[in-house]
This record gives sequence, structure tokens and C-alpha cells, in this order.
Amino acid sequence: MVSGKNIKKNSTHKNLIIVVGTPSAGKTSIIKVLESNPNYKTVNLGDIMYEIGVKKGYIKNRDEIRYLDLEKSESLRTAAIEKISKMDGNVILDTHASVEQHGRFMPGLAYYMFKYLKHTKGFFYIDAETGEILRRRKMDQTRSREIEPEWIINTQRDINVAIISYYATHFNVPMYVINNKKGKLEESRNAFKEHVKNVIGEK
Repeated sequence: MVSGKNIKKNSTHKNLIIVVGTPSAGKTSIIKVLESNPNYKTVNLGDIMYEIGVKKGYIKNRDEIRYLDLEKSESLRTAAIEKISKMDGNVILDTHASVEQHGRFMPGLAYYMFKYLKHTKGFFYIDAETGEILRRRKMDQTRSREIEPEWIINTQRDINVAIISYYATHFNVPMYVINNKKGKLEESRNAFKEHVKNVIGEK
């Protein structure tokens, strides 16, 4: 199994902001508001894992990542975090607090990884009402998403918030929660943009 010692330490970050959320709450759609801003780099951990996984022959599509065995999944996460750790500037990391599979929850970021992401300045949790999340999953034709019962979604939300609260406490940095309401994407994007500016001290 791959361990944290295989990641080369790199301190070229200026600021790192980690964004997670309840799956289908609109996290990636909100982050896109900063994609055209030259002051930020937006990266998706799953996308980087996917690129590496395809090259290694582990997977054929992105949604297969969550069904990999633990050793392969960990090797992809480690390689992806190593790549992210070498990025400088203001980096917005789009990732998961936990990954759920049939009632089993695995942390999206292993604890050992945070000593290599020491420039973390804040955490964001993107959420939405459970009923709205179910509706969005049914409508999403771009991903192979499971339609899970409400209790799974609610349980994962509780687990995610607990994980991120712990990480924010560990780093002594702020944690923001954004409720991405139906039809209010621009409002959520504006809130995210303003909070990010506050976190990094941008005027």
C-alpha cells in the first residue's frame, strides 16, 4: 500500500482552499465562477486521479474510481496530491470529504496528506436540500450516479461536516457552508467568490 512518505514535500503553495460538499449539491458548478480568474487555479482531485488511473489501466471512466480496491485508490490519491502539492499561487481544490459505496464511507483525503497541503487557508462545504439533491441526481445525464435513499444522503452529510470541521480545527482556519438553493446558483457563486476573497485577503 502506498503511504504518505512517498509524497515529496513541496512548499510552493501560496494559498490552498479546499472545497467539498454533498454529492450533487452543485460544488463544481459553484467553483467554476473562478475558472476564468487569472488569480486562481481550480483543480479537481477526481479528474487528476482519473487521468492517472486511465494511464495506469485501472479505470475507463471517472465513476469507476470509487469502486477500485483500497490499494489502487490510495495510489491514485497519493499521485494526485503529489501533483497538487507542486502547484503555486491561489489553488482551489475541488474534492470529497468522504466517498460512499453501499453504506461504506471512506475519507476523501487521508490525514497524512495534510502535512503536504500545509498552506490550506480555509474549507468550504457546499450543500443543498436533500430533495433537491435527489432531483439533480435524476436529471444528471453526464455521470453514472446512484439514486440513493434519503438516509444515506443525510448520513453522508453528517459525516462530511464532521470531517471538515475536524480539519478546519486542526489547521485553525475558517470553514464556510453554502446552501446552494434551487434556482439560486448565481447567488451561491457570488457568496463563494466573496468568501474566498476574504480567506486569502484579496480586496
